Amino acid sequence: MHIELLLLGLVSGGIVGGAGLSGFYHRKLHKHARKHAYQLNTIEQLYKELQVSSRQVDRNYLETIESLVMALEARDMYTKGHSERVNKMSMAIAHQLGLSNEEKEILHHGSLLHDIGKIGIYDRVLLKPQALNEEEFQIMKSHPEYGVEILKGSSFFQKHIPIILHHHERMDGKGYPLGLKGDEIPLGARICQVADAWDAMASDRPYRRRLDEEEAKKRLKEAAGSQLDPICVEAFLDWKAQTLSSS
Repeated sequence: MHIELLLLGLVSGGIVGGAGLSGFYHRKLHKHARKHAYQLNTIEQLYKELQVSSRQVDRNYLETIESLVMALEARDMYTKGHSERVNKMSMAIAHQLGLSNEEKEILHHGSLLHDIGKIGIYDRVLLKPQALNEEEFQIMKSHPEYGVEILKGSSFFQKHIPIILHHHERMDGKGYPLGLKGDEIPLGARICQVADAWDAMASDRPYRRRLDEEEAKKRLKEAAGSQLDPICVEAFLDWKAQTLSSS
């Protein structure tokens, strides 16, 4: 109900009107009711405008995400489509695990942006057609922290930073950048790890051919518990089996 009509109704014939007030006080209450109704309607309108503005801000952020991913993949033809594939597989794992809608939304954006820090990696390292040497690998290992540097100034991306920062940690604590292990690693990052590992094995690189699916499954299972979260691996393989059986 419109706020002004509600307040005036209470004054005229409802709670206040039934109290037998004099005409003077009745008119005074009408005046105050109109004043406060106007103020409340103004607040209501501002709130609606803020909601619209908030949705527009969210759309702008999502467009920024898409632009960042496109900028990264435009630099490296061998990673084209990688972020989208990791995103798709991460969301499939999330569905298998029964994550909430809020958790899925965070994972959706975080998995798309997991490698965004590679924008800060030198071309001679990022685009090298051979396997990286130790020095180059150390440079490449800085990309999660570069990703945080790119996004940390925006409040919108704060929820996604744990995925970006920790998607190269390992269950045994031998990953990077912080050497977290087990449940210390955020669940979204553990999910993204599995999808990232699968896409790496299933994609061609200049220095090696992709693995066939059975070999990739074997290696994924071998990595469960040491590198990868075994529950996330199981959820991923269950999804793969369901996808195969329905095709």
